[in-house]
Amino acid sequence: MLNTRPLDSFEPLGENLLKPQYTYSFGNIPNTIYTMLTGEQNGPLLPVDCFGGSYPQPEKVVLFFIDALGWKFWQDHLQDIAPMRRIAENGVLTPISSLFPSTTSAAVSTMNLGVLPAEHACYEWNLYVPAYGETIQSLPFAPLGKRQSDACLEKGYDPRALFAVHETVHQRLAAQGVRSLLFENQSYAKGAVNQIFNAGAELYEYSTLAESLTQLKEALATVKGKAWFNVYWGGIDHIGHRYGPSTPYFDAEIISFWATFDALLRNLNSPNTLYLFTADHGQVSAPIEDTFYINERIPALADCLSISPTGDVIYPGGSPRDLFMHVKSERREEAFTQLTEALTDIAHVMTVDDAVTQGLFGPSGVGAELRRRLGDILVLPFDGHFVYWREPGVLHHDFSGHHGGLAASELITVLGATEEL
Repeated sequence: MLNTRPLDSFEPLGENLLKPQYTYSFGNIPNTIYTMLTGEQNGPLLPVDCFGGSYPQPEKVVLFFIDALGWKFWQDHLQDIAPMRRIAENGVLTPISSLFPSTTSAAVSTMNLGVLPAEHACYEWNLYVPAYGETIQSLPFAPLGKRQSDACLEKGYDPRALFAVHETVHQRLAAQGVRSLLFENQSYAKGAVNQIFNAGAELYEYSTLAESLTQLKEALATVKGKAWFNVYWGGIDHIGHRYGPSTPYFDAEIISFWATFDALLRNLNSPNTLYLFTADHGQVSAPIEDTFYINERIPALADCLSISPTGDVIYPGGSPRDLFMHVKSERREEAFTQLTEALTDIAHVMTVDDAVTQGLFGPSGVGAELRRRLGDILVLPFDGHFVYWREPGVLHHDFSGHHGGLAASELITVLGATEEL
């Protein structure tokens, strides 16, 4: 069944965007899984209508974490792709809210640590970390402009300082006698950040989708007792970034994912198993060449960025869909006014304090570490627009599809729950 009730609960942010919704929230998935497997509540849960009216009590939970396959794309393909249609027919398919920012960095951190970015403080791909004195790429653990993963280790940075919380959901489950099995691409599975995420879990590395689903199938047949199986797939998000989500390439990648899924897992016999399907966000598209580069289009603001205690420019965090700016105190009023005037037709500009007060990061405000990282001014482009900061060798933008902001197609994601594939 389609459970569209949550769609009425999203509140507007201005005329063109939506506020995240923290009841029907991606952030409640890990705690809901924990409760279903242990019988104990360790945080806010998804409402019971996401599961047909009562919480299941399975022995095993399989979570298919399909990056970027948000609600819009389920709607686009639901009637044409058989396994998607079966999930809705045999179980419950519910639109839910992504986190804010609507990013993989925030979502993967929350999925493994079990708390919102307001607590764990890893909110975006690019973010300023006071302990390092500079803005870095979070999940790759690399300086801005560097493609080499874990390059921050060469600078002597401790990856644990990236997070304000370190205990994982997997460690909490293990203390209750529940196993966690993570299926991750071998390109990043043993990276510095993932070693923090994977604590308390058993790691399965794959190179292809077919390999990961075959690993899952074998594990389901051999693992005894209660367990959480978490399968992450990033191929759809990758293609969306490259070509945009409104292209045949993006549609083809979705079709390819489900064709492989159906060929390997249809009619899978795993008693007392609950299958969940979710995405961290959707995507929006815009012409790359139309990107509004603040420091080029508003030259007066080219030198407005704050300087860290280490003497480094604090380059903006976030993305072309959610730009977080640390601005010199004496320039903040000027910067806010000029941005608001220049971006009237393409973006919502607000102070970070206002974003916190309006509950964009959650109903309980934010922790001290996240607040230090967020900066002063937040720019949220409308659907179909990118706003960024260009710095050769440091910051650049070459994605046709992106996410991070609060347009409906990137913010509204999905939870599918079924006992039949």
